[in-house]
Amino acid sequence: MKFLRRASLYVAILALGVVLAYFFIIRSPASRVLDELLTHINDTQIISLDDYILPELCEDPFIRELADQNIIVGHRILNSLRMDNNDVKVNASLVSEYGAFDVGFVMTKVNNKWFISQFPRVIHIGAAVPIWVLDSGNKAIEYKIDVDGTHLNCMLPSSGNTMNIGMPISLILVEDYVVQYQELIPKRLYRIMSSSKDFIEDAILGYIPVESSLSIYQVANGSPSFLNKGILPIGIADVTLYHSPSNENMDLVAYIDPSKMPNDVIRIVLNDSDYQGLYHKEVSISSNQGAFVKNLVDSLEYSMGAGDKLTFKYDTESGTAVYKGDNLLGSSHNRWYILPKNGGNITVNSIKRARSRDSNGTTYRGNMEISSNQEGLVIINEVNLEEYLYSVVPSEMPVKFGLESLKVQAIAARSYAVRCFKSTGYSSLGAHADDSVSSQMYNNIEENPIAIQAVEETQGLIPVYDGNVIDARFFSTSCGYTSNFHETWSIDDVFPSVEVPYLVARPQFTGDAPSLYNEENFRTFINQKELMSYDQFSPFFRWSLNMQRQQLEAALYKNLSGLQKAQPQFVLTRGKDGSFSQLPIPEDIGMLQNIAVISRGQGGNIMELEITTTSGIYKIIKELNIRQLLKPVNLVPDEEPIEILRHDGSVVKDFSILPSAFFYFDIHRDTNGNISDVTITGGGYGHGVGMSQYGVYGLSLLGKTYTEIIEHFYPGTELHNLY
Repeated sequence: MKFLRRASLYVAILALGVVLAYFFIIRSPASRVLDELLTHINDTQIISLDDYILPELCEDPFIRELADQNIIVGHRILNSLRMDNNDVKVNASLVSEYGAFDVGFVMTKVNNKWFISQFPRVIHIGAAVPIWVLDSGNKAIEYKIDVDGTHLNCMLPSSGNTMNIGMPISLILVEDYVVQYQELIPKRLYRIMSSSKDFIEDAILGYIPVESSLSIYQVANGSPSFLNKGILPIGIADVTLYHSPSNENMDLVAYIDPSKMPNDVIRIVLNDSDYQGLYHKEVSISSNQGAFVKNLVDSLEYSMGAGDKLTFKYDTESGTAVYKGDNLLGSSHNRWYILPKNGGNITVNSIKRARSRDSNGTTYRGNMEISSNQEGLVIINEVNLEEYLYSVVPSEMPVKFGLESLKVQAIAARSYAVRCFKSTGYSSLGAHADDSVSSQMYNNIEENPIAIQAVEETQGLIPVYDGNVIDARFFSTSCGYTSNFHETWSIDDVFPSVEVPYLVARPQFTGDAPSLYNEENFRTFINQKELMSYDQFSPFFRWSLNMQRQQLEAALYKNLSGLQKAQPQFVLTRGKDGSFSQLPIPEDIGMLQNIAVISRGQGGNIMELEITTTSGIYKIIKELNIRQLLKPVNLVPDEEPIEILRHDGSVVKDFSILPSAFFYFDIHRDTNGNISDVTITGGGYGHGVGMSQYGVYGLSLLGKTYTEIIEHFYPGTELHNLY
C-alpha cells in the first residue's frame, strides 16, 4: 500500500509538471502570440500582422512565401527559453504535407506586448536539381541539391514522398527542411537558332520569352552537371527546357547533351556591302540551282527556280515578307530558311564584296536564313566548317605566301572558328561569328585552289593546350617581337589580365634583344630597319609618320571622349591629388603639351600612354585604345592627308588606325617651347599577340613546316583532329 501511495504521488507530481509546463509554454504571453499567428497563418485576412510581428518583418520570406499558401498545415509549441537580452526563443513543431519538423522563433517585448522579431530562415529556390539522396531510415530523408553549381543539403520530412534525382524542381525551404517542391515541366526544343537573356528561338517552336535567368546543365551518362547561367549555344540540337508549372517563361533550366554541340557547321552573320552594320533594309536572293524557301514555325514553303530572284522586306506589323517580283508570297515574324537544290549555291544579290563590286552579288556555299527585328533584316549563312575556311584562308592571308603558310592560316582560322561555337557575342542574331575583321574575314576574296588544298590537307586539325582548343590569335605583322596576351588584352575589365602560356612575347628573328620594357632599348630595336626578322617582307615591318600639333589636337578632340565612354576604366583623368580616375573629358581639350610612354610590355608594345594638354593630364590604357586615339587621319581643314611611310618605301594616306602600339615619339618644339609636330616611328601591323602572318611567310621561306610554325607561335600546344 505504501508503494502504491508513493507511485500515486509521483504520477500526481508528473501531471502537475505537465500542467505547469503547458501553462508556461502554451499560455505564456510570448508563446501565445506565436501560437495565434501560426493558427491563422493560412488566413491572415482575419488577423492583423501588426499585432504579431515587428513592422520590419512584414516582407520577411516567412510571411511572403508561407502566409495564405496552406503550406504549414499544423503546428505545436514545444518549449520556450529566455535569452540573455530578455528576448524569448520559442521552439515549435511545424507540419507540412511532407511531415513535421522543429524550428525556432525569437520573441521581443515592446511596450509590454510580445512580437515576433525573428522568423526561421525561409528560402524560395526557383530552380534546383536533386543530385544525391541518403535515406538513413530516420525521421527525414537527406538530399543534396545543385543550385547553379552550388551544392546545398536539405531534409525532406519522411511521409512517403521522394524527390527524383536529376529532375529539376522548384522548392521552398524552412531552415533546411523542404516544405514544398514542384517538378519543373519539361519541353523539348529541337534546335537552338538564336538565344539571348530575353528569349530562346527554337527551329520548330519559334521564339520563347525568357522572364528569368536560364540555368544550363550538361548531361553526360544521365547525370546533370551545372555548366553556366545565361545563353544556350547556337545550333545545338535536342535541348530539354524545364519551366515553372505556373509560368512557361520562368524558373528555366536547360539540359544539353555536349555531343549535340555543332563541330562541323558554323553560322555566320553577314555585314552589309560596306561592313557598316549587320542589319539590312532589303535582301535579294537567287540560286544557280534553285532553292526551297521554308518557314518551319508557320509551315510555309515555296520553291524558287534557277532563274528566280526573291526579295525579303521587313514590316513591323507582318514581319519579314517574301516577294517574287511584285507578288507577295508570304510573311512571318519567324525565321526563313533558303535551302539550295542539288548542291547549288546561294547568291545574295544585295551584298557586294571587294571581289564582286560590279557583279550581281556575292555567292555563298551552304544555306541562308533571313530573320528580322526592329533594327532590320539579319542574314545568316550556315556552312560546313571546312568549306567556310575555303574562303576565310584567302581572305585572311595572301595566297602568294604559298601552301605551307596557308596551312598554318587554315589551322589558326579553324581553331578560332571552333572556339566561336561556345561564344555568345552574336547569339541574339543566331550566329557564331560575323564575316568581318571583328571575327574573321569571310568570302571577301574568291576561293583559290591552293587555299582549298591547304584546308583539305589540314582537315580538322586544331591546336590544343591542356586539353582545350587554344585561343589562336593572329595578326598581320610583328615588329620583330610578339607581345604577351596579358599585356595587350583585358579580361573582365582587368588589365594587365591573366597570362596565357601559349600567347607569349617571343623574338621573331634568330637571337634575342635587350629588355624592350626599357624605352631606350626599344628605340634602338625599332631603329634596326635591316633586322633579319621573319616579318621583314611586310611593308609594315617598319613605318613612320609625322603629325602637326593641330592634327594631333583634332584627333584628341574627336576620339578621346568617345573612347572613354566605351571603356571608361581605361581612359582616365588625373585629379588634383595626382591620382587617376574616371573623370569626364572636357569639351575643350586645349593645347597639346606632351606625350609620354608610361609603360611597355615585354615585346615593346605600349601599355599606358600619358597625354598632357592645357585642360588636364590623361592616361590611355591598352594598345587598341592608343591606336584608335592617335588615328593618323587629317582632321584639320586645308591640311594635306597624313602619310605613313612604310618599310618598302610605299606610302599610305589617312590610315584608319595607327598600325600598331610598337612605336616611339620624337616631339619637336618651337622657340617658345610649344609642340610644333610629332614624329611617330614604329613597326608591325596589328595587336602583336600570337601568330604573325608575315612571320609565317618568313618561316616558310626558311623551310619550316606548318607543324613547326604552329609550335613556334603557340609554344606548348599539340595538334589534334577535331573530327
